[in-house]
Amino acid sequence: MAEKKEKSTVQIILVPTDFSDKANRAIDYATLIASKTKARIILLHVIELAHGTNIQQDKIRKEHEKVSKPALKQALERAKLNLAGSKSRVVSLLRTGAAVTTIIQTAAEVQADLICMGNRITTGLRRFVFDTTTSGVIDLTSCPVLATTSKLPEVKLDRMLFATDFKENDLNVLQKATTLAKEFKSSIHVLHIRTKPSFDEKLRFIGFETLTRKAVEYKNLHFMELRNNDVEEGLDKAIAEIYPHLVILIHQNRSFFDAVFGSNVVDDLVYRAEIPVLVYPV
Repeated sequence: MAEKKEKSTVQIILVPTDFSDKANRAIDYATLIASKTKARIILLHVIELAHGTNIQQDKIRKEHEKVSKPALKQALERAKLNLAGSKSRVVSLLRTGAAVTTIIQTAAEVQADLICMGNRITTGLRRFVFDTTTSGVIDLTSCPVLATTSKLPEVKLDRMLFATDFKENDLNVLQKATTLAKEFKSSIHVLHIRTKPSFDEKLRFIGFETLTRKAVEYKNLHFMELRNNDVEEGLDKAIAEIYPHLVILIHQNRSFFDAVFGSNVVDDLVYRAEIPVLVYPV
C-alpha cells in the first residue's frame, strides 16, 4: 500500500544571510527543501549598528545599505536560480538591529516554519561570553533551525540521523522530521546512546521503537542502539558509521544566561559538526 502523502510542515523558510560562503550554502539547502515542499523563502539581512548618536547611526546605516542592497540582490538571484522550474517563491528583507533578536522577531512575524542559516565551524575551547549568531538563535528561538555547513561536497538530504533519549516530545518531533524525510524519500536512522548496561533502558528502547512504528507510517525508519559511556562520543561514532546528510536533535530552550554559560550536546555538536544539524526546540 502506498504511503499517504502528508502536507509539508515547512511552508515558510527564513534564511538569514551575511553574504558569506556559509550563508550561501544555507540558501542552497533552503532552496533544496523549498523545491520539494513548495515553501516560500524569505532572505533576511540584518544591519547591526554600533552604539552612537542617532545622526551617527543613520550615517552608518546608509553606508551599510549601499553595500548590503546589491549583495542581497545577488543572494536573491542565487535563490531564484536554484528554484528555476519550481513553484516556490523567494523575497528579501533588509532590517536593522541586533542580529539574534532581529532574526527571532522576524521568524515570529512571518510565521516561519524553519530558520535555515550557515554555521561557522569552531575548534578549541567552547565560547564563554561571545557566541555565534547561529548558536544564539538556536538557544532562544521557538522555531526549528537548520544549521548548515559547507563541508560536504553535495547539498542533499537522502540520509538522516535522529537522536533520541525517550523524552516526552521525541515522538512528536520524529513525526515532523519524518514528514520532511518523506519529501526526499530519505532514510531516518533513529539512534539511542545507552550509557549504562541497564535492562530497563533496553526495554525503553524496544518500547519506543514499537510505539514509533505504530504512530509513524514510514517504511524507511531504522532503529539502532549504541552502548557508550559518553553520549557525544557515541553520537560521533554513529555519525561516522552512518554518515548522514543531516542530524536531527531536540533542544530545550534556555534563558540567555543559561545559553551563554551552559553547555549541552546540541551546542557542542552544532559547533563542531561538519554536516548540517536540524534542531527542534521544545
